[in-house]
Amino acid sequence: MLTASAGYLILLFFGVFFTSLTMIMQRRRKTDMTAEQFSTAGRSIGVGLASASIIAAWTWAATLMMSSSTGFQYGISGPYWYAAGACIQVLLFAIVAIHLKRKAPKAHTFLEFIGKRFDKKNHKLMMVFALMTNTIVTAMVILGGAIALNSLTGMNIYIAAFLIPLTFTIYTMIGGLKASFIADYLNTVMIFVILTTFATVVYMKFGVTTVYEGLRALPESQQMLTMASIPGLLFGMINIIGNFGTVFVDQSYWQRAIASKDSAASKAYIYGGIAWFSIPFAIATFLGVTAAGLGLNIGDPDASAPLMAAHLLGTVGSILFLVMLFMAVMSTGAAELTAITNIIVTDIYRKSINPTASSKQTLKISRIVTLSSGLAMGIFSILLFNIGIGLGFVYMAMGIFVSGAVIPLTLGLLWKRTTNQGCFYGALLGMISGVTVWLTYAYVMYGSISVESLGQLHSMLFGNITVFLVSGLISVGHALMSREEFDFEAMRDQFKSFDEENDEMKTGQGRLYNYAG
Repeated sequence: MLTASAGYLILLFFGVFFTSLTMIMQRRRKTDMTAEQFSTAGRSIGVGLASASIIAAWTWAATLMMSSSTGFQYGISGPYWYAAGACIQVLLFAIVAIHLKRKAPKAHTFLEFIGKRFDKKNHKLMMVFALMTNTIVTAMVILGGAIALNSLTGMNIYIAAFLIPLTFTIYTMIGGLKASFIADYLNTVMIFVILTTFATVVYMKFGVTTVYEGLRALPESQQMLTMASIPGLLFGMINIIGNFGTVFVDQSYWQRAIASKDSAASKAYIYGGIAWFSIPFAIATFLGVTAAGLGLNIGDPDASAPLMAAHLLGTVGSILFLVMLFMAVMSTGAAELTAITNIIVTDIYRKSINPTASSKQTLKISRIVTLSSGLAMGIFSILLFNIGIGLGFVYMAMGIFVSGAVIPLTLGLLWKRTTNQGCFYGALLGMISGVTVWLTYAYVMYGSISVESLGQLHSMLFGNITVFLVSGLISVGHALMSREEFDFEAMRDQFKSFDEENDEMKTGQGRLYNYAG
């Protein structure tokens, strides 16, 4: 519907607009940017901004592309299973957000908490899980954006995958977490406005009856018009399990709890989670289900949303969908990028390489890491395209790789009897057993281990369930057999802001100078 030039112009516009907005914000600040401000936004974010940021961060490109795909493939059950299956985790996260603020009020990452709560091997293992989660999510953001650009503009999919990260990398590198929050608010507003536009046009142009009769005429109408659809139910189970990993092991959600005021943290996740439900539910219903009901000839279900948008409003529909998609891409991309940066700076650079780094040094390293990570993610996404792994496969497989850490991590925060051994082996063996079952089932049932056999719903489902069962049994079982108890109160004062540490170093140097004098 659009030319490749339009794709490049959209990328350029978003990159320039948000970079300019961030630079204006920086100039209007009354204080200089510090390492603490860059990583935590001053821990002063209110309920409204935090809620909007959670909505935007959880609205991936996959939220728009994959939710519509479930509606197109599974009918009316698809939108519900996608939205409900990915909403419950954000609501439950409100509980752990409260505990983190209470037990580690000045922590920068959840891994920093893990480093104080457990031993070194647990800290390193959880770091692998966290970085894996951020890498997978960022890859999905870029994959979804590249697929949509290619579908609507014909833009080279590899060039799109490399350029998309640049649009959010530059302004994140300049403004840090606070810039991400401001962009999130604007993006959330625009997403809801465009979503409402699509919903109104579908209703006014086609109505309910036309879509319903179209679904009835399909060969698979029995599963398309019922909430009891078995494929839809299987997807829902995979969605619920997998998304626990991408919330509870994703630093970007802990980051929003850390950046929020104490009174705002839990409310923001509840309000944000409930409001977010409407986005995938509506987009999947009005674009995915409607596309199936109208009988559109769509080869790749993952592209059903942009193609239906183009069918609805032509060129205007294509532009509106791309705008909505890039709002989602930039919000989630910036959130994941700041998460990766905070992990590398706090848990690698400040912990092992240069523990005495000043606030200025830390800020410089943070910006270098942000730029490097953004470029690396573009290259990684191109590699995924090259080996034939698409958005749907990555989305459903992510839980097998990252959800092993969910139960051990959550118990470590909430339960004083959780042990070092139980946490470590629960997370590690949970992932290993999940991958083993996934590969074995695909080979036994489908005769080979390939992207196609591994991508089957049953293969994904049994792999995801195994991860949760094994990690939960080991971590809970070892805690019950052991008599260890952890003192959370003793840990509370062990966390300090980057700026406080810098001030203490200056004070100490001043005292030493006076003593020498």
